[in-house]
Amino acid sequence: MLPIIFLISLLVPFSSRAQYQKQLKAKEVKQVVNNVNPEAIKAHMTFLSDDLLAGRRPGKPGFGIAASYMATQFASLGLQPGGDKNTYLQAVPLRSGVVTEAQSAFKVTRNGQEQILTFATDFVLQPNMGLPQSQVSAPVVFVGYGVSAPELNYDDYANQDVRGKIVMFISGAPAKFPNNEKAYFSSAATKNSIAAQKGAVGVITVIAAGENNATWNAYAKRVRAGSTWWAGPNGTPNTYLPALKGLAAVAQGVGDSFFTGSGTNLLQAAAALRDGKPASRTLPVTVSLTTTTKYSNIPSYNVVGILPGSDPVLKNEYVVYAAHLDHLGLSAPVNGDSINNGAHDNASGSAFLIETARAFKSLSKAPKRSVIFLSCTGEELGLQGSDYFASNPTVPNGSLVANLAIDMPFFFYPLRDIIPHGIQHSSLRGPVEATAQYLDLKITPDPAPEEVVFTRSDHYSFIKKGIPALFIKGGIITGDPNKDGAKIIAEWRKTIYHKPQDDMNQPFDFNAAAMHVKTNFLIGYLTANDTKRPTWNKGDFFGGKFGSQNATAHDESKNEDKAE
Repeated sequence: MLPIIFLISLLVPFSSRAQYQKQLKAKEVKQVVNNVNPEAIKAHMTFLSDDLLAGRRPGKPGFGIAASYMATQFASLGLQPGGDKNTYLQAVPLRSGVVTEAQSAFKVTRNGQEQILTFATDFVLQPNMGLPQSQVSAPVVFVGYGVSAPELNYDDYANQDVRGKIVMFISGAPAKFPNNEKAYFSSAATKNSIAAQKGAVGVITVIAAGENNATWNAYAKRVRAGSTWWAGPNGTPNTYLPALKGLAAVAQGVGDSFFTGSGTNLLQAAAALRDGKPASRTLPVTVSLTTTTKYSNIPSYNVVGILPGSDPVLKNEYVVYAAHLDHLGLSAPVNGDSINNGAHDNASGSAFLIETARAFKSLSKAPKRSVIFLSCTGEELGLQGSDYFASNPTVPNGSLVANLAIDMPFFFYPLRDIIPHGIQHSSLRGPVEATAQYLDLKITPDPAPEEVVFTRSDHYSFIKKGIPALFIKGGIITGDPNKDGAKIIAEWRKTIYHKPQDDMNQPFDFNAAAMHVKTNFLIGYLTANDTKRPTWNKGDFFGGKFGSQNATAHDESKNEDKAE
């Protein structure tokens, strides 16, 4: 089998590869790359992850301090304000909802007998972000994974009329799907949207119990903490689905009980799904859901700086770097520490964003396209800040051409390879491959597809708007036969990720951090200078699913310019 980097290079025209290498070898670009300062990265991280900021949770004073720090850094570099009213801040109207459990209920009726389930033990409810109280009662239809993907020749809804019904499905998506497509169809947002399109009035997700019911308990704890979205002008999120009057999840045993009398059980249905066999069926139960939601508004901000491009035409197009600024705030103490400092997640990405901007500003001439540096709020709340910006850009609609997200990049050993999530979907593979060759970095396929990283960071907000995007992570090659990079990363996720231990007392390699900045800078530099606008690959799933949105916005923007 040919190495992946060689296979990629075959897809990039020779003329483009030659032009990329010519730009990379320019004396000034070399000097800029060599001047990336590891100590500056460390300094930014140290401040942003200090206990003073109390974990940078949106709506809390610590996040405000962090946002002021980013805005001040952007100003000191001479970036133009890209926020509201000629400031660096873009207000993001976050709205939080928590279910009032005492005024909510889940009732099951079978053969005329009603059973009332117990909140948290048997079920949980998602907040209804459109109504303070909503009610629905309907028969239940099991729809497998809850996936309808005709483009992948798969449909759990085939031969099922779910209009006016509550649909129940298990988590995940068919194993035969490509990894990124599987991540897309596994998401609750996608499944809920499909259910609404099919005419359902509610959804129930069955959550696997796991060892000692641990999976269910962890899931229930997260849901009970509430949900947060950015709110549109009417106070509801743009993802609100008014057709769905109830959003519930049940423990595995409860879900299985709904199958009693149907001729099969949940485990058999799940096994059939894994074997690629249909498993959807009407279940002999009716469910009534009552959801009462208490709302609160959370004032927060994105921080936006802009480097104007140098080309009179292409400067009206923008390459966007995005790194989330927020983290989890305070939590129950772990070894006496309750502050989730978020040094790696994502003070590191915020530091990289500043130093990438510094690299661009140190050029004697800006690249052809303009470059946006976006410090996002609410990533930990579901990619809210980046989704808000992608949906409400502070530059003309259709002018965003590419995104590079920087989040928890991994630099615990020298950077010898990168994992560029999204490389297989668009022409951005060209700048990635050229940069990797120039910096002598290998390109490694995703070693942990089960983590579904492709949908879990800010780049995905741009992909959903049809904008080609990349998410570059550090690889697994350590250069030391006694150190297994994949194991180091897996252990970090297990013991430190989203815990107070993610502070500056970690064995960071800041030279590797500087190499990350160089990599992201060069990929964006080549993209910003390319006379061709980045495109989705022909026949690409995500390009087909979302690409028309950005193309339409781009055409409308051009027509507006002509009208003016």
